[in-house]
Amino acid sequence: MSGFRNTVVGSYPRPEKLADTMKRPVMNRDEVDDYIKWAAKDQASLGLDTITDGEGYRENMYYFYQKRIDGITFEDMPKVSFGTAGFGIECPRVIGELKNPRFDIARNWKIARDAAPNGVEVKLTVTGPHVLYRFSVNERKDLYPDAQALCRAWANVLRDEIVEAIALGCEHVQFDEPMWTESPEESLWAAEILAELIESLPKKVRVGLHVCGGNPRRKRVYFTKYTDLVEAFKAVPVDELLLEHCTLSYNMLELFDEWDFKGDLAIGVIDQRSDALESIEEIRERLKPALDYFPADRLILTSECGFGHVPIDVTHAKLKRLVEASKVL
Repeated sequence: MSGFRNTVVGSYPRPEKLADTMKRPVMNRDEVDDYIKWAAKDQASLGLDTITDGEGYRENMYYFYQKRIDGITFEDMPKVSFGTAGFGIECPRVIGELKNPRFDIARNWKIARDAAPNGVEVKLTVTGPHVLYRFSVNERKDLYPDAQALCRAWANVLRDEIVEAIALGCEHVQFDEPMWTESPEESLWAAEILAELIESLPKKVRVGLHVCGGNPRRKRVYFTKYTDLVEAFKAVPVDELLLEHCTLSYNMLELFDEWDFKGDLAIGVIDQRSDALESIEEIRERLKPALDYFPADRLILTSECGFGHVPIDVTHAKLKRLVEASKVL
């Protein structure tokens, strides 16, 4: 094998310049289709091995789902704070049974798949049920008596559309669960609920899991160490992990001193929070410690998190460098 595989974590910018806000403008169906086609072709043109539908049509990673399901209202939203870095946002209220999802994630994946070259893999990225529960204010304790019940309800409404995407040909599903680092005391049961969802999917699908410290407006806002989540990681049957690495204040690879993970590690060697462009040598030094834990064929190069808040020119430059590094290292 020559070189390393590469991938993106998930989100990609919109082509037009937008204000950096956590509540992006809503797109209509035609605009969503056009964006996905553009994002798939644009990512593929950079030489990436695995891409997504771009996610840029989402208002944010949780509003997108909450706006497209019965049982949620965006009226009179309370502002909720998360973590210790001052991050807060208005969260919608659960006022009824979560039902009739209209996420269209299967359709969106298929549009990206049809727009991308045959040799490029297109994965389906899905906000995990724990994130969706954390950003939902539960006012129906008669329906969802505790946090686990509401989290499991979100898992159940995600399942059908994921299975639909798999039926359309999707072979790679990635779940994004950054709130494990915001509420580590919930991480084990959150992982067990995610495991239930994963185990209900067709066995042929490759499953990835992304856990980070959050990335609103290109800032890390949660600071739990991966080594403090080891039992949660052990509880989830995944083929691929996508983890931060290059800007952490600790050695995240110590996670694998405590867990004999058998899958692949997509390691964050690109810092999407900074405009500074990494050199090949910097990427080499960031990658080098991981080779003490994983053979090269089980390592995938990526950024620490998504590029949804990053200017498009910076995104292009960093992903081109990522692709270059994956070929020459």
